[in-house]
Amino acid sequence: MMPLRLLMTALALLSIVSCEFGGRADVRNPTVEELDRLDVEWGLPQRKSRGAPKRTYQYTEPSPSYSPAAPADAPAAPAPPRETIQGLPPGAPQ
Repeated sequence: MMPLRLLMTALALLSIVSCEFGGRADVRNPTVEELDRLDVEWGLPQRKSRGAPKRTYQYTEPSPSYSPAAPADAPAAPAPPRETIQGLPPGAPQ
């Protein structure tokens, strides 16, 4: 029983000693604020905010005189008559 207690105590002490108290943690996904702070620490100029993306747009309602399609009660224009040819086209062998 005694060797088991000694082994557990030694492992507990090793795990405590191996931790760094007050050290910096390696962050894999830093926040924007952390990245900005590190940029300034490394001597880069501070980033300027360009503002948030616009999520709205302006819509102007078309005027009442605007008509995208022809009125429904107007008759459709008739198709032009087809051209009829009498004889052979010019330049054809006789």
